[in-house]
Amino acid sequence: MKNSKFIGKACGIAAIASLAAIAALTAHAQAPGAKSIAVEHAPAFPAFNQWVTSYVTVQPEAPVAHIEMVPFTLIGGGTEQAFQPQAVIVGLPDLPLIGEGALHMGRNWGPHLNYQGVHMALEVISANGNRRELRPMGSPVRAGERFKVRMTATFDAVAQVDQVVGDIWYGSRTGQVYPQAGMSVQMRAGETVRMPLGANEFFVMNRAANERLVMAVRHARAVGEARSDQPAYRQDGRNGSDYLQLVPRGKFPSVEQLVANAR
Repeated sequence: MKNSKFIGKACGIAAIASLAAIAALTAHAQAPGAKSIAVEHAPAFPAFNQWVTSYVTVQPEAPVAHIEMVPFTLIGGGTEQAFQPQAVIVGLPDLPLIGEGALHMGRNWGPHLNYQGVHMALEVISANGNRRELRPMGSPVRAGERFKVRMTATFDAVAQVDQVVGDIWYGSRTGQVYPQAGMSVQMRAGETVRMPLGANEFFVMNRAANERLVMAVRHARAVGEARSDQPAYRQDGRNGSDYLQLVPRGKFPSVEQLVANAR
């Protein structure tokens, strides 16, 4: 990848997968002759909130004298595909966070845990460039508003923005609009990236009411059958949104969020 800064299955499947993971861990812990292993459990979102508090800091930003607007424009055209969104459930998962260290998530969140998470926020700048407002991802964006998207993941990830057009039931995914096709924004676990990447660059929504955007954050290996097909659970706060996805063994996390024009 170039540049170092450049909704899914039913909930029951998630429950089965996590229960299977618990059973496997418990069986391993109780196997004859094996050393005793304490399988730690913790409420998933409180643990993730603790991690986010440790990694995601919002520093005061200097005013922007000259705003460079980055419109969402397909470069070289795109191939339309029927849009099938990955499942996002606004709510809490039924099952706990499981794995070694699950009770102590202040600084570390490794691949051994059954959930992986992403924090995202809309950062909207005022017309004069002097004030910035953080919003949760479920908030619509008004046509003409200038904004960035802040992203922080518990895993090494790649991110991109795709375009969706058409009505709410029969949308088409027309292609990638940021960064340019063939590239993605790379981010390390715990690193906050703000897209677009330029300090003075901000996205601007086009005025077409039927245009939507897909903010996609995934592990580089979350492709095809290797991508976790479990829903992402979302919790909205005043300054952003938190996502947790169950990731079965042998799969990799992938979270998508649709952003729509305000009407």
